[in-house]
Amino acid sequence: MSTSTKSTSNKGVRYTDEQKKEITNFVAEYNSANGRGGQAKASEKFGVSQLTISGWIKGSGTSAKKGAKAPKAAKAPKAAKAPKVAKAPKVKKSAKKSTRGGSRYTAEQKQEVVDFTVGYNAANGRGGQSKAAAKFNVSPLTVMAWLKAAGVTKGGKAAKVAKVVKAVKASKAGRKPAASGDFDAKLTNLLALSKEMAKAQAELDKAVAKFNAAKAAL
Repeated sequence: MSTSTKSTSNKGVRYTDEQKKEITNFVAEYNSANGRGGQAKASEKFGVSQLTISGWIKGSGTSAKKGAKAPKAAKAPKAAKAPKVAKAPKVKKSAKKSTRGGSRYTAEQKQEVVDFTVGYNAANGRGGQSKAAAKFNVSPLTVMAWLKAAGVTKGGKAAKVAKVVKAVKASKAGRKPAASGDFDAKLTNLLALSKEMAKAQAELDKAVAKFNAAKAAL
């Protein structure tokens, strides 16, 4: 629409959509630049009543105070997430490290192996040496050496009985000659007592071994 539009009364005049758009755009641009007064200026410029311009603005959805909003920029697509790198599988540690060859054992560790072996044999009759070797990862020969050092033999407590006999012989050698019958009676009595002691000791050792085996199984 030409800017030379007369300000005379335009009652009954039909305006095209292009003309309406030109006027509403003028109002929006004027208000955007000056804050307000666009409708009055458009009415003066184009010779259209402010009420009519207000109706056109409402019909077009354009704010009278602010210019037409610029279309929102399309959001940039989100960058695709980098795929997670698969973690390398953890190397499982060996359940038991080999202790054979060069390892030093404390007296408590050796005693633990000996107690386990004696307890197992007391409960099962045999097999304690191989079981101890498998349980503590020690060679059977080492277990055997520790058993011998502890005075444990396959027959039970023969080492302790041997010590008693040895003590009797030492006592006999250190004494003065006495009546043969009296000495033999005492020696017989002493040997009988030593056998009873060995038997009682064996029973006690079995009980201790069973206790230690039960304790180790916890």
